[in-house]
Amino acid sequence: MSSKMTVKKEAIMARFGGMGFHNSEANVWREMDDVQFNQYVGKVYRELSPGFSRMWGGFPEWTKEEMDAFAEYCEKMQCKVGATIYLTGHCVRYETDEELTAYASNVADRLEYLIYEKGLSNVKIYCMSNELSLDDWGDLAFEMATFKKYHTYLYNEFAHRHLPVYLLATDASPMERWETVEWAIANGMVPISNVFGGHHYVNDFEAEDLDFYKIFKRHCSDVVNMLKPYERRFILGEFGLAQAFKQGQNNINGVKMDVCDAFYNGKESYSALQICEMALAAVNAGVYAMALWTFVDVPNPRDLQYRLNKWGLLRWDDTDYGARDWLYAYGLLVRYFRKNSKPLTISSEDYLLRSGGVVNDDGSFSVAIVNRHKEPVEIDISLENLKSDKALRRYLYDSANVPRSKFADLQDYDKLIACAGNSVHVTVPASSIVLLTTDYTDHKPAAITGICAEDGTVTWEASTEAEHRYYRVYKGDSADFVPTKENQVASTIATSFTDPDAAPGFYKVESVDAWGNH
Repeated sequence: MSSKMTVKKEAIMARFGGMGFHNSEANVWREMDDVQFNQYVGKVYRELSPGFSRMWGGFPEWTKEEMDAFAEYCEKMQCKVGATIYLTGHCVRYETDEELTAYASNVADRLEYLIYEKGLSNVKIYCMSNELSLDDWGDLAFEMATFKKYHTYLYNEFAHRHLPVYLLATDASPMERWETVEWAIANGMVPISNVFGGHHYVNDFEAEDLDFYKIFKRHCSDVVNMLKPYERRFILGEFGLAQAFKQGQNNINGVKMDVCDAFYNGKESYSALQICEMALAAVNAGVYAMALWTFVDVPNPRDLQYRLNKWGLLRWDDTDYGARDWLYAYGLLVRYFRKNSKPLTISSEDYLLRSGGVVNDDGSFSVAIVNRHKEPVEIDISLENLKSDKALRRYLYDSANVPRSKFADLQDYDKLIACAGNSVHVTVPASSIVLLTTDYTDHKPAAITGICAEDGTVTWEASTEAEHRYYRVYKGDSADFVPTKENQVASTIATSFTDPDAAPGFYKVESVDAWGNH
């Protein structure tokens, strides 16, 4: 079948703040071994280079040791890629002015320590509670005056110290509770709230549902438009699909199943279509930034713990650190829908083609298309106010043939598509996602030097190129072997690799840059 699509660059568009993750692993990352962090967590993060990150932090009782560990994590992750950091704290119920003043002061002390002493200048946003929770989950949704009171004490303390951190309201979940934003506007919270936000998990729509996109886009548009007269932006602080415990699997053998249902019901590969169209709906509605829950699993329960929390793009299941299928779909959006880009306006005559795009200041642009048809679609794309003097790289996520990598490497582009004047023709396979981009430089990274192998450990000199992201390590039977996916043995951000295979061989190392060149 065939279809048409128009992609337009508007004269004036607000900036996009980027896609990313809730990085719940930030407070337990020191439990990771070098293999997990260097070859998976740090490697994937730098490859994707998210523009936005939400984390637990800014607790009034945070210790110096905990903050130092947190800051070290951010230096290796968010600071390396320039991601905006949004912190969400928690606290107990305070009643007196003295208690609330001390609370606000304690939070400000800790944020000042992170920003000024530890150098985390990308900490930009703070909210006092997660999902309006105080004594119990979501209870502040029914006592918004209490939320406003805490928020006001924080605002006054931050203003007194000239602390460069925006306060966010209301962080409500699910989208039906985004009505709390309306309450905040009506009750004078706009002057003390620089940004607003909320969460949503898709508990009422299966991955195959074809109506959720328009429903979610409408909810996002409603809250975005509500805030426009006040010049405030809306952030999707957490989003995800159905939770297993909401689907009747609350407890298995005494373990609470706080997990993504799609990871356990056989729909992991197909559900990537829904998570990506959710992200595209938010972009098209004008949402400023968004964070998928989560980047890495929470470790398995131990000691007295009983909760299994498995939502990560990357697994943490004992020594299984590999990627879930969503990496090869949502990961493409994270990499190419960059922070400080501008959303494109896209129109299509086909309801089952969900699309979104962004243009960068250098004129490069990226367009993602989700095909919900059960057959391929030939699409003629018209470009308005967009120019390209080079071919578009096509990246493909096919839910029936996921381009998985043992090393959690993003897939390479599979085609170069010429731009004939102001039009592009592309084929999008059934139940798949195609990303088209001119956001690249055809560049061969400099050769890695100083490669030395001794007693099963390979070392090399670090790349000095600004666009370097990580290394790929290969092993062959002769000195002149050609590096391929078949003889790749690792991907890592470290400058060393210990080979678990004791068999002798020859090693080569390549640098992979920001555009996937190697």
